[in-house]
Amino acid sequence: MLYKTQGIIVKKVNSGEFDRLLTVYTKDFGKILLKAKSVRKNQSKLKGHLELFLYSHLMIAPAKGFDIITGAETIESFPFLHRNLSSLASAYYLAELTDKLFVGPEKDERIWQLILFNFRDLNKKKQNSKTLINNFENKLVELLGYGNKQKDATFFIEPFLDGKINSRYFLQKVAYLLE
Repeated sequence: MLYKTQGIIVKKVNSGEFDRLLTVYTKDFGKILLKAKSVRKNQSKLKGHLELFLYSHLMIAPAKGFDIITGAETIESFPFLHRNLSSLASAYYLAELTDKLFVGPEKDERIWQLILFNFRDLNKKKQNSKTLINNFENKLVELLGYGNKQKDATFFIEPFLDGKINSRYFLQKVAYLLE
């Protein structure tokens, strides 16, 4: 039986010749891993709706292994975010935190709202990426139950992960270049 949800694509990995595995943080299920079959073909109807940092309606079919995306429609594409280097670097960082801090499906309306709100903010021309990132980190740590009095949430978050947050280095380089 098909099911529907809304989600933001936070990670994509090619699989096989034409397929792609997508990590999506959804409104109804939290973080889920889905398969987009044949999405890398030029004539794929879903191709334009299943790119990084798109907020989309998804129709999904349960399957053995990974559930399969059977339909998609973009709700918000965040065009400024995709054209602005600072916003794009920040989006990669938010997406990596989202992917690494949430292990599996678990619905949480507050975290969904936090992620969606911050992607919408990154899409605005007049936003301070550094402040946005700091606020996101601190609110995320608070929502995960670790309090809200962290001086540097990154150093608090990294011990939970296997290694460093890769996009943080890129984010720091972009911030240095834009100063």
